[in-house]
Amino acid sequence: MPKFMNLHNVLMEEAGDDGAKGGGSGDEPTAAELQAKLTDLQSQFEKVNAKKDELLTETKQAKEARRLAEEQAEQKALEAAKKAGDHESLYKSAMEKLTAEQEAHKTLLGQISSEKLSNSAMKIAVDLADGANAELLSAFIGQRLKYDDGEVKVTDDKGSLTISSFDDLKKEFANDPRYAALLKGNQSSGGGATGGKNSGGAAKTLTRAEFDALPQNKRQPFFKDGGTITD
Repeated sequence: MPKFMNLHNVLMEEAGDDGAKGGGSGDEPTAAELQAKLTDLQSQFEKVNAKKDELLTETKQAKEARRLAEEQAEQKALEAAKKAGDHESLYKSAMEKLTAEQEAHKTLLGQISSEKLSNSAMKIAVDLADGANAELLSAFIGQRLKYDDGEVKVTDDKGSLTISSFDDLKKEFANDPRYAALLKGNQSSGGGATGGKNSGGAAKTLTRAEFDALPQNKRQPFFKDGGTITD
């Protein structure tokens, strides 16, 4: 152990120097005491080396075990692929099917989102306007709605989500002069006016539940014919 031999020589030299300087007064450690300290340091060093070797051995064993496990898993996967035949074709087919299903799901979500937005906008519009005016107003209201996290929410003019409710949005449109001409009570009742009733007859009336039960393709014609919804 070269390092410990050097340490031994240094300690011995220091002991000799100290003995010479101190004249053997007995206040400085003797060579025997320094030798004892050196022996103790050697023992500690050997214990540390032994522990290090033990850890290195455990690490090597762990790496070898992991390598063997990875090789076995790879071999099993290869054998399974061979048994399945052309695994590349099967994988490609599965991915194409998954992509098609994801696209169909995305399309369905888009349809649901569009329908919910349209229904919510129309529900607010028919409380403020009649007939074709309600349909026109719903287009503006729809621009202030957003389908987020499975529900329709109110946004501000810039499209950012707000904490406003549908009632808050309805009040906003009711008090906005830009849409005043579309609101109930603000149109002429003459036969040729927008708010006039068809052929002098009473407009058709449906409850909210009856309107919700109508097919999508019959909802807009209902309002064009002057239909109204009651709660």
